[in-house]
Amino acid sequence: MESTTITRTADLDAVLNPCLEAYQSHGLNQLIVEVNKGLLQTKIKFPLLEKAAHRLYRTLEHHHQLDFCQHLADLQSIGGNVLIGILLQNRSENDPGESIGKAAEYIAQGAQWYVSDIIGERVVGYNLLANPDITLTLLSQYGQHPSKWVVRSLGAGSHYAIKKGLPADYATKVFQFLITLAQAKDHHIKTGIGWAAKTSARYHPEMVLGHQQTIENKQLVGQWFRTKVRIGLGRRHYDQTH
Repeated sequence: MESTTITRTADLDAVLNPCLEAYQSHGLNQLIVEVNKGLLQTKIKFPLLEKAAHRLYRTLEHHHQLDFCQHLADLQSIGGNVLIGILLQNRSENDPGESIGKAAEYIAQGAQWYVSDIIGERVVGYNLLANPDITLTLLSQYGQHPSKWVVRSLGAGSHYAIKKGLPADYATKVFQFLITLAQAKDHHIKTGIGWAAKTSARYHPEMVLGHQQTIENKQLVGQWFRTKVRIGLGRRHYDQTH
Protein backbone atom coordinates (compact mmCIF):
# COMPACT_ATOMS: atom_id res chain seq x y z
CA MET A 1 0.00 0.00 0.00
CA GLU A 2 1.51 3.33 -1.05
CA SER A 3 -0.38 5.50 1.40
CA THR A 4 1.35 6.31 4.69
CA THR A 5 -1.98 6.85 6.43
CA ILE A 6 -4.31 4.10 7.64
CA THR A 7 -7.87 5.31 8.16
CA ARG A 8 -10.05 2.26 7.45
CA THR A 9 -10.22 -1.35 8.56
CA ALA A 10 -9.55 -2.44 4.98
CA ASP A 11 -6.33 -0.41 4.97
CA LEU A 12 -5.38 -1.90 8.32
CA ASP A 13 -5.95 -5.44 7.07
CA ALA A 14 -3.78 -4.77 4.03
CA VAL A 15 -0.87 -3.99 6.36
CA LEU A 16 -1.60 -6.33 9.24
CA ASN A 17 -2.26 -9.51 7.29
CA PRO A 18 1.31 -9.65 5.90
CA CYS A 19 2.60 -9.08 9.43
CA LEU A 20 0.67 -12.05 10.74
CA GLU A 21 1.76 -14.18 7.78
CA ALA A 22 5.39 -13.22 8.47
CA TYR A 23 4.99 -14.40 12.05
CA GLN A 24 3.48 -17.71 11.06
CA SER A 25 6.14 -18.29 8.40
CA HIS A 26 9.27 -16.82 9.99
CA GLY A 27 8.59 -16.26 13.66
CA LEU A 28 8.57 -13.48 16.21
CA ASN A 29 11.59 -11.51 15.04
CA GLN A 30 10.17 -11.07 11.57
CA LEU A 31 6.84 -10.03 13.05
CA ILE A 32 8.61 -7.24 14.94
CA VAL A 33 10.24 -6.03 11.75
CA GLU A 34 6.97 -6.03 9.81
CA VAL A 35 4.90 -4.41 12.58
CA ASN A 36 7.47 -1.68 13.05
CA LYS A 37 7.56 -0.96 9.33
CA GLY A 38 3.87 -1.41 8.56
CA LEU A 39 2.10 -0.08 11.67
CA LEU A 40 4.43 1.89 13.90
CA GLN A 41 5.97 4.01 11.15
CA THR A 42 2.54 4.84 9.74
CA LYS A 43 -0.10 7.42 10.64
CA ILE A 44 -2.92 5.45 12.19
CA LYS A 45 -5.58 6.29 14.75
CA PHE A 46 -5.60 4.55 18.11
CA PRO A 47 -8.90 2.62 17.59
CA LEU A 48 -7.40 0.92 14.55
CA LEU A 49 -4.21 0.14 16.44
CA GLU A 50 -6.35 -1.38 19.18
CA LYS A 51 -8.11 -3.52 16.59
CA ALA A 52 -4.72 -4.63 15.31
CA ALA A 53 -3.61 -5.48 18.84
CA HIS A 54 -6.61 -7.73 19.43
CA ARG A 55 -5.78 -9.65 16.25
CA LEU A 56 -2.13 -9.87 17.25
CA TYR A 57 -3.14 -11.28 20.62
CA ARG A 58 -5.26 -13.96 18.98
CA THR A 59 -2.42 -14.92 16.63
CA LEU A 60 0.60 -14.81 18.91
CA GLU A 61 1.59 -17.91 20.85
CA HIS A 62 1.09 -17.24 24.55
CA HIS A 63 4.80 -17.60 25.30
CA HIS A 64 5.62 -14.99 22.64
CA GLN A 65 3.25 -12.28 23.85
CA LEU A 66 5.39 -10.69 26.55
CA ASP A 67 8.51 -10.96 24.39
CA PHE A 68 6.61 -9.08 21.72
CA CYS A 69 5.58 -6.42 24.24
CA GLN A 70 9.20 -6.01 25.33
CA HIS A 71 10.32 -5.55 21.73
CA LEU A 72 7.60 -2.92 21.28
CA ALA A 73 8.75 -1.11 24.42
CA ASP A 74 12.32 -1.12 23.13
CA LEU A 75 11.20 0.50 19.85
CA GLN A 76 9.87 3.50 21.80
CA SER A 77 7.08 4.38 19.36
CA ILE A 78 3.85 6.01 20.49
CA GLY A 79 1.71 3.44 18.71
CA GLY A 80 3.63 0.59 20.26
CA ASN A 81 2.24 1.59 23.65
CA VAL A 82 -1.30 1.13 22.34
CA LEU A 83 -0.42 -2.37 21.19
CA ILE A 84 1.20 -3.16 24.55
CA GLY A 85 -1.83 -1.87 26.42
CA ILE A 86 -4.29 -4.01 24.52
CA LEU A 87 -2.13 -7.12 24.60
CA LEU A 88 -1.79 -6.84 28.39
CA GLN A 89 -5.49 -6.06 28.64
CA ASN A 90 -6.27 -9.35 26.92
CA ARG A 91 -3.88 -11.24 29.18
CA SER A 92 -5.61 -9.75 32.23
CA GLU A 93 -8.39 -12.32 31.93
CA ASN A 94 -6.01 -14.96 33.28
CA ASP A 95 -3.69 -12.89 35.49
CA PRO A 96 -4.53 -9.22 36.10
CA GLY A 97 -1.69 -8.89 38.57
CA GLU A 98 0.86 -9.97 36.01
CA SER A 99 -0.56 -7.60 33.41
CA ILE A 100 -0.41 -4.61 35.75
CA GLY A 101 3.09 -5.56 36.84
CA LYS A 102 4.34 -5.78 33.26
CA ALA A 103 2.59 -2.51 32.46
CA ALA A 104 4.55 -0.89 35.28
CA GLU A 105 7.79 -2.24 33.85
CA TYR A 106 7.12 -0.86 30.37
CA ILE A 107 5.91 2.48 31.74
CA ALA A 108 9.01 2.88 33.88
CA GLN A 109 11.18 1.99 30.90
CA GLY A 110 9.39 4.40 28.58
CA ALA A 111 9.78 7.31 31.02
CA GLN A 112 7.44 9.62 29.11
CA TRP A 113 4.02 11.02 30.01
CA TYR A 114 2.33 9.52 26.96
CA VAL A 115 3.65 6.03 27.73
CA SER A 116 2.23 6.37 31.24
CA ASP A 117 -1.17 7.57 30.07
CA ILE A 118 -1.63 5.26 27.08
CA ILE A 119 -0.72 2.07 28.93
CA GLY A 120 -2.23 3.23 32.23
CA GLU A 121 -5.67 3.76 30.77
CA ARG A 122 -5.66 0.46 28.88
CA VAL A 123 -4.29 -1.73 31.64
CA VAL A 124 -4.93 -0.12 35.05
CA GLY A 125 -8.17 1.51 33.90
CA TYR A 126 -9.43 -1.61 32.20
CA ASN A 127 -8.66 -3.76 35.23
CA LEU A 128 -10.37 -1.39 37.62
CA LEU A 129 -13.51 -2.07 35.61
CA ALA A 130 -12.97 -5.77 34.94
CA ASN A 131 -11.13 -6.86 38.11
CA PRO A 132 -11.74 -4.08 40.65
CA ASP A 133 -10.94 -5.88 43.91
CA ILE A 134 -7.47 -7.10 42.99
CA THR A 135 -6.70 -3.88 41.14
CA LEU A 136 -7.63 -1.72 44.12
CA THR A 137 -5.20 -3.74 46.22
CA LEU A 138 -2.49 -3.19 43.63
CA LEU A 139 -3.11 0.57 43.51
CA SER A 140 -1.74 0.94 47.02
CA GLN A 141 1.29 -1.16 46.12
CA TYR A 142 2.13 0.71 42.93
CA GLY A 143 1.36 4.06 44.53
CA GLN A 144 4.72 3.59 46.28
CA HIS A 145 6.57 2.74 43.06
CA PRO A 146 9.93 4.50 42.63
CA SER A 147 9.01 5.58 39.09
CA LYS A 148 6.95 8.75 38.93
CA TRP A 149 5.67 7.56 35.57
CA VAL A 150 4.14 4.44 37.11
CA VAL A 151 2.43 6.50 39.83
CA ARG A 152 1.12 8.90 37.20
CA SER A 153 -0.33 5.94 35.29
CA LEU A 154 -2.51 5.04 38.28
CA GLY A 155 -4.18 8.43 37.94
CA ALA A 156 -4.68 7.95 34.22
CA GLY A 157 -6.19 4.52 34.81
CA SER A 158 -8.43 5.77 37.61
CA HIS A 159 -9.68 8.62 35.42
CA TYR A 160 -10.50 6.17 32.64
CA ALA A 161 -12.36 3.73 34.89
CA ILE A 162 -14.43 6.41 36.62
CA LYS A 163 -15.34 8.05 33.32
CA LYS A 164 -16.36 4.67 31.90
CA GLY A 165 -18.77 3.95 34.76
CA LEU A 166 -16.85 2.46 37.68
CA PRO A 167 -19.53 1.74 40.33
CA ALA A 168 -19.79 4.25 43.15
CA ASP A 169 -18.51 1.93 45.89
CA TYR A 170 -15.34 1.25 43.96
CA ALA A 171 -15.04 4.89 42.89
CA THR A 172 -15.08 5.78 46.59
CA LYS A 173 -12.19 3.42 47.27
CA VAL A 174 -10.27 4.84 44.30
CA PHE A 175 -10.79 8.37 45.60
CA GLN A 176 -9.57 7.35 49.03
CA PHE A 177 -6.45 6.00 47.35
CA LEU A 178 -5.99 9.25 45.41
CA ILE A 179 -6.08 11.18 48.68
CA THR A 180 -3.05 9.20 49.87
CA LEU A 181 -1.08 10.87 47.06
CA ALA A 182 -2.63 14.32 47.49
CA GLN A 183 0.58 15.77 48.91
CA ALA A 184 2.75 14.71 45.98
CA LYS A 185 5.32 17.25 44.80
CA ASP A 186 6.30 15.81 41.43
CA HIS A 187 4.64 17.52 38.47
CA HIS A 188 3.82 14.31 36.61
CA ILE A 189 2.34 12.56 39.63
CA LYS A 190 0.23 15.63 40.37
CA THR A 191 -0.95 15.67 36.75
CA GLY A 192 -2.10 12.04 36.78
CA ILE A 193 -3.58 12.00 40.28
CA GLY A 194 -5.17 15.42 39.79
CA TRP A 195 -6.76 14.23 36.55
CA ALA A 196 -8.42 11.37 38.41
CA ALA A 197 -9.48 13.63 41.30
CA LYS A 198 -11.15 16.01 38.87
CA THR A 199 -12.98 13.15 37.17
CA SER A 200 -14.06 11.75 40.55
CA ALA A 201 -15.62 15.09 41.47
CA ARG A 202 -17.33 15.38 38.11
CA TYR A 203 -18.94 11.93 38.13
CA HIS A 204 -19.38 11.34 41.87
CA PRO A 205 -19.78 14.78 43.46
CA GLU A 206 -21.72 13.58 46.50
CA MET A 207 -19.01 11.05 47.29
CA VAL A 208 -16.27 13.66 46.97
CA LEU A 209 -18.17 16.15 49.12
CA GLY A 210 -18.43 13.43 51.74
CA HIS A 211 -14.64 13.64 52.03
CA GLN A 212 -14.66 17.42 52.27
CA GLN A 213 -13.17 17.55 55.76
CA THR A 214 -10.16 15.54 54.65
CA ILE A 215 -9.83 17.49 51.40
CA GLU A 216 -9.68 20.76 53.31
CA ASN A 217 -7.00 19.46 55.69
CA LYS A 218 -3.86 21.26 54.50
CA GLN A 219 -1.68 18.80 56.41
CA LEU A 220 -2.99 15.93 54.28
CA VAL A 221 -3.94 17.47 50.95
CA GLY A 222 -2.06 19.83 48.67
CA GLN A 223 -3.68 22.89 47.16
CA TRP A 224 -3.29 21.41 43.68
CA PHE A 225 -5.56 18.48 44.67
CA ARG A 226 -8.24 20.80 46.10
CA THR A 227 -8.09 22.85 42.90
CA LYS A 228 -8.69 19.77 40.74
CA VAL A 229 -11.62 18.72 42.90
CA ARG A 230 -13.11 22.19 42.61
CA ILE A 231 -12.73 22.12 38.83
CA GLY A 232 -14.42 18.72 38.69
CA LEU A 233 -17.36 19.93 40.77
CA GLY A 234 -17.66 22.90 38.45
CA ARG A 235 -17.75 20.59 35.44
CA ARG A 236 -20.52 18.60 37.09
CA HIS A 237 -22.53 21.77 37.66
CA TYR A 238 -22.00 22.76 34.02
CA ASP A 239 -23.08 19.30 32.83
CA GLN A 240 -26.32 19.60 34.80
CA THR A 241 -27.18 23.13 33.67
CA HIS A 242 -26.39 22.90 29.95
